[in-house]
Amino acid sequence: MSHRHRVKALGKLMAYILRHRPDEFGLVPDEEGFVSLKDLQQAISEEEEWRFVKRSDIIEVVITDSKKRFEIRDDRIRATYGHSFSQRITYEQIVPPKILYHGTRRRSYPAILQKGLLPMGRQYVHLTPSRELAERIGRRRDPKPLILEVHAERAHQHGVRFFQAAPLIFLAEHIPPSFVSGPPLERVLEGLRKPKATAVTEPVAEVVHGKQWKKEARKFRKTYKNL
Repeated sequence: MSHRHRVKALGKLMAYILRHRPDEFGLVPDEEGFVSLKDLQQAISEEEEWRFVKRSDIIEVVITDSKKRFEIRDDRIRATYGHSFSQRITYEQIVPPKILYHGTRRRSYPAILQKGLLPMGRQYVHLTPSRELAERIGRRRDPKPLILEVHAERAHQHGVRFFQAAPLIFLAEHIPPSFVSGPPLERVLEGLRKPKATAVTEPVAEVVHGKQWKKEARKFRKTYKNL
């Protein structure tokens, strides 16, 4: 594929993500529709066929796009038109599914057991009904993330407020530790003390998870080719 065709194909994928299904890639736009450039680059590079993508490639798409489909502001990017969601995003309180998942760093687990899940610089804690998506998001912070179960329905019954940002993304301001389930702490700490996996095996695991996720998202992914 020529450079020109790669830029065009990347622009179509960016339009699909930013206009319609940011949640499929584990992204949550702010109230103006922006996501960080870093998060977008990471999400795209997780796709097997787009592993080469760098921040500069995304910026090139924005600069050269004759349709002016994208806007960059303060290290954030959004689609300028054609959204499947409103330009100003607000979230209504909902009754969540029984179980949601959250991917996190293993080293954060002791603090989570004491304080629960906190936004950590974001406005909300990000949760998903898909264990595979939670793992995909978690791998952006830890090669072998810890996947936690959140007893969302029970938390809601005890006054925790939940919001739905998109079909695959739920939000909460704080999840108390009594509603978070994970493996025994000692097992996680033992894993941290073990030698890191070699660079030969780690990417193989990522490719497998990528293929598994594509099966779930295939019915949505086909649409971006027509954007």
